[in-house]
Amino acid sequence: MTNEKTLQVLLVEDNVDALEGMIEMTRFFGHEAHGCASAESALDLLTKESFDVMVTDIGLPGMSGLELARKAREIQELDITVASGYARGDDVPDDVGWLMKPFGIEEYAALLAKVAGH
Repeated sequence: MTNEKTLQVLLVEDNVDALEGMIEMTRFFGHEAHGCASAESALDLLTKESFDVMVTDIGLPGMSGLELARKAREIQELDITVASGYARGDDVPDDVGWLMKPFGIEEYAALLAKVAGH
């Protein structure tokens, strides 16, 4: 990923194995990865650190990934992508990306490259 900046990536996923895999992939592509297992911990981290992109599961305990996306944007401006095994619904804002689970390393690399190229 030459000529692209190093991203600060916030990953929100309650499945520990999936979160660890996403952190590993993010770092493999040369970006900084910060993982959270809940929406609440992600919101707390967003008040303390600046991020370029947040990738969140849609089915989080206590708060959906879409609600997290809305609240995150109230804290700071960042790219947001929701990862889900479900098809994209009409309630998803146009400026929120959608990544179908299960996704491969190629799809994730494309997402990061798109954000880093901005």
